[in-house]
This record gives sequence, C-alpha cells and structure tokens, in this order.
Amino acid sequence: MSKHVVATPGGRCVEVGAQVTFEGRTWQVTGLVDGRVHLAAEDGATGCVLAAHLVSAPGFSVTGPTAVEPPAPALWETVPLAAQERALAWLRHIREVETGLPSGPASGGVPRPEYDPQRFTLAEREEVKARELAALGWIRASRTTVQRMRLVYQRQGL
Repeated sequence: MSKHVVATPGGRCVEVGAQVTFEGRTWQVTGLVDGRVHLAAEDGATGCVLAAHLVSAPGFSVTGPTAVEPPAPALWETVPLAAQERALAWLRHIREVETGLPSGPASGGVPRPEYDPQRFTLAEREEVKARELAALGWIRASRTTVQRMRLVYQRQGL
C-alpha cells in the first residue's frame, strides 16, 4: 500500500484530502508521514495521530472521499506540512463560499442558510465567510482575503 494511503479495518482508504470523524470532530487528512496522520479541522485546529490509533478509535469513520485530487505526491511532499494544512483548510472554506457546501456540489446535502447560492451573492458569501473565519481566530480574514484565496485556487488548484 502506498505511503499516501492508510487502510481502515473496514477496508476503506484514508488518503490526503479525505474527511474523517475522530474524537467527535470532522477532520480533513492533510498528510500521512511515518505512520502518522496529520489532520486539520474546519476551525483551523490541527492534530497528528498514529494511523493505527486513528483507524481503531471509537467513533472513527471516513465521512467523505478525498475533497480534492491532491497534487502529484512528489510535488506535494516538497511543500512544508504547515502549508499543506493551510491549503486544505482553505479549500473547504472556498468550496463553501462557491457552492454552498464545504465538500463541493457533488457531496450532496443542504447549504447552511448563509452560504446558499440561491439566496446570496458571491460577494455576500465571501463577507460571511470572512466574519466566520475572523471569529475563529484566523488572522487577516477579510472579504478581500477570502476572494483572493478563491481566485488563486481557481487559477492554480490546490
């Protein structure tokens, strides 16, 4: 098995970008290094846990597929882990602004009311996201920052 994938007891794979539930929270896998799984939560919190502990923990589940096609492993590994975590954390927020859903339109579900594209303009959703991130303690989380990050992801991807 690739060092970029961890198999769960149920046979599902955990890979970079996958969404998992662990210790009652939803996390995104930001890295798999030396038997450890690096995680990022929607509120910006990060964690690192042994893969064996993660997949055997009570309540653990893979809740979503890889949120985005990760870059080529050789390229992705050259990016510092902190930058990988930030990139994946921003991606969920950008998708929510653009589509109303943190995992994108194919994930199904119902947008939170303030991110519903049928009710609010893109600029309004960017403003709401900026306020939300600022309330979570994200530094320099202005509407302009959210817009800039969204445009960078559109041009360059992850």
